[in-house]
Amino acid sequence: MSDKPKKANTFAVLGFLAPFVAAGITCGLLLMAGDDFKSSGVFLVYRLAIPPVLIAGVVLGIKSIPHISEQGDKDYVYTGLFLNLFFLAVFSLSLIYFSR
Repeated sequence: MSDKPKKANTFAVLGFLAPFVAAGITCGLLLMAGDDFKSSGVFLVYRLAIPPVLIAGVVLGIKSIPHISEQGDKDYVYTGLFLNLFFLAVFSLSLIYFSR
């Protein structure tokens, strides 16, 4: 058995953290906009900032799948992928909601 610790699967961890970054950005934007979220310029920032963060999380999660066997972190990979896809669905539903 080797004394050398396993190297962390960096892509998996970053992909896991991406939906939390998107949620933090959304919360900050909601605090700045207050009651007029859709009518303020903050809504434009919301539409432009959130999808790239979540898509980057999906890409990082997919890139980390081949490294599971050597580096582990399977839980981070699959949880991150699920959360990113789930938050993308919620984002899409919010756009539908705000378009009415």
